[in-house]
Amino acid sequence: MKQQIIAIIDFETTGFKGREDDIIEIGALLFSTSNFEIIDTYQTFIKRDQPLPQKIIEITHITDGMLQTQGIPRVDAAQQLFQFIPEEAVICGYNVMFDLSFYETLIKKYVKSEYHINNDILDVLTIFRDLSTTSHKLSDAVDYYQVTTPNTHRALDDVIATFEVLKKMHTENAHIIDTYKNIIGYPPFRTYFGLKLPHVKYLPQRSGMKDLMLVSKL
Repeated sequence: MKQQIIAIIDFETTGFKGREDDIIEIGALLFSTSNFEIIDTYQTFIKRDQPLPQKIIEITHITDGMLQTQGIPRVDAAQQLFQFIPEEAVICGYNVMFDLSFYETLIKKYVKSEYHINNDILDVLTIFRDLSTTSHKLSDAVDYYQVTTPNTHRALDDVIATFEVLKKMHTENAHIIDTYKNIIGYPPFRTYFGLKLPHVKYLPQRSGMKDLMLVSKL
């Protein structure tokens, strides 16, 4: 595998719709596949005018006060994150298409109106679903691979947890990144919905069956 820079991203948000809901916290991490060492990290809260839904406070433990005192304007967060992620980086995440729907909306609105995601992408959820018959939340992957950083529903913690899970996967299979790059698996009993990128394959996937590993080698 040639050396690649991978950017892992995670957003805490007020809901599930990238074009309607707000990002309230950004976490991002850069590492090189040459040594799997972290190059840099980025974290910020984003200011918000409206009060947070109580459910979001309960899940993330992020409060309105934290956003007001520690947050930065949305336009600043967008520009900082766009500059943080190298143009050639593989963008990675756990259920990465969720985060990418928010990312593309953010960058289009505040950085480049004509922006479209052209980066290669890597979804650690797709890999874990292919390799394991357990349930497939990030906390399940953390337990399965016995990594040290818990899934806390805080953005930087979760990107570090995702990095540690991917590192364990790579230790077991050195081809894991190239095998699953630009492939998104989804449960076969429902239709895929969400952001679609033209260079990415969206495939039905049964857990634990290694379906996508076979497809990607055709």
